Amino acid sequence: MTRAHRHAALAVALLWGVASAGVAWRTLRAVDHAARSQEALAAARQSKGRVPVPAWPAGLNARAAAAVRGEETPLVVRGTVGTLVTAPVKDADDWDIIGAVAMPARAGERLVGVLFPVALGVLVVAAAVLAGARWRAWTERRITAVQATASAAAVLWVTGRIAAAATALAPAATPPADAARLALAPPSLGFATLLLSLLATGGLLAQWGIRWHAANAERPARVRETVGAWAFIAPSLAHLVVFTIAPVGFLLWISVHDWDLLASDRPFVGLAHFRELGADSLFWRALRNGLVYALYVPATMVAALGTALVLDQPLRGIKILRVVVFLPYVASTVAIALVWQWLLHRDFGLLNAALVAMHLPRIDWLGNPATALPALMLVSAWGQLGYMMVVYLAGLQAIPASLLEAARLDGANAWQRFRLVVWPMLRPVSTYLLLTGIIWSFHGFTLVYVMTEGGPAHATDVLVYRIYQTAWEFRRFDVAAAMSVVLCGLLLALTALQWRVVKGEPADA
Repeated sequence: MTRAHRHAALAVALLWGVASAGVAWRTLRAVDHAARSQEALAAARQSKGRVPVPAWPAGLNARAAAAVRGEETPLVVRGTVGTLVTAPVKDADDWDIIGAVAMPARAGERLVGVLFPVALGVLVVAAAVLAGARWRAWTERRITAVQATASAAAVLWVTGRIAAAATALAPAATPPADAARLALAPPSLGFATLLLSLLATGGLLAQWGIRWHAANAERPARVRETVGAWAFIAPSLAHLVVFTIAPVGFLLWISVHDWDLLASDRPFVGLAHFRELGADSLFWRALRNGLVYALYVPATMVAALGTALVLDQPLRGIKILRVVVFLPYVASTVAIALVWQWLLHRDFGLLNAALVAMHLPRIDWLGNPATALPALMLVSAWGQLGYMMVVYLAGLQAIPASLLEAARLDGANAWQRFRLVVWPMLRPVSTYLLLTGIIWSFHGFTLVYVMTEGGPAHATDVLVYRIYQTAWEFRRFDVAAAMSVVLCGLLLALTALQWRVVKGEPADA
């Protein structure tokens, strides 16, 4: 490791230490502010109603007293605990508190203002001594191990201090219930822990990158290729982390907390929401409807394979016919739902008109619990037919013509050629379509939302629509998050199965 690499590692360690200390200090300071705001509200409430002008804190000057009596303007006063209280004054005999903003006491400000720079200076001096005198005696692995241990210890220590301070937020002077909502809310322990963990992970990754660059410094071509590759991957990776991995982590956090948008307190409840789902009959019915709904996938695959065999023939206008079959897949799902809602209408739908023309009774396709889900499956099959047909068509055209010609010369008829040659070659394609189709069937939301809204009598209430309804209509975001975790686990299992099956048969593709 060269001197430049050692300096870079030192800079990373210093940045990580300063950032972690800053996050911890601001979080603990916010906890102290929340406690002081409660004390301020309690003290201010005790003086209300006893005197015309607020007597807490005592000692208003003449100008302030005149402003209180003459104008209905907010009054900002300073208390003995170093807290600012905002009070709107209606008149000389009637006033009320509308909020409290905590400020640290002056002694605390001096203490923090002295200790924090001193601690930072000690850290810088220690790092400089380590870099100058003892750095060469340590191996790179020991340096990384020391920082990893320090990161874990810092996260545990700071979160422990924050948790202890948060549990001690109930001071001796607690404000009344009507004023408690005006106090500052304590900071989120989960967010502070997550931020410190991200800082620790980023610092360790940076140290690993410095070690890797030092090990490959003599091979500049490899360094350029690797850095260039990561530069191209970085935007997609950032998008994946921000819009997929981070929301999934937040989803897991919500599922184990009592989450209410209108409440500031979101306590940890563990697996209570999952136990609630186990006793919810509507959740199990939605899961069962989703499994039944997924049965349209194999039926669509059979129709798509037959269509692909027909459209693989060298006929005039066959390309136009392929485009016509593929068009429903690229059409808007909402437009498809509205059109089929009209086609399946009980009174003036086209399908019922055809039944009446054949002297058959009308069918309430979307209003009967026995036919609503099969009707949605029919619409989904019609929309997915074009996509599966194109995939099967590509698989058919990838089959070597010599194999079919050899089977023909051996006396195999059309069915035997399909069963012994075509179908084995299409097996990986069929496996891919089956598993991906089942995965996407569990995302079926638009058709249910537009055509049936989960009815009638929850006959089409699939899991995704149930999650939406629980979150945005019933405002149970925590239970909806638990449902999403269950759905995510199911989809991950199906994806792992698809990966294993498709990866196991690469030669037949």
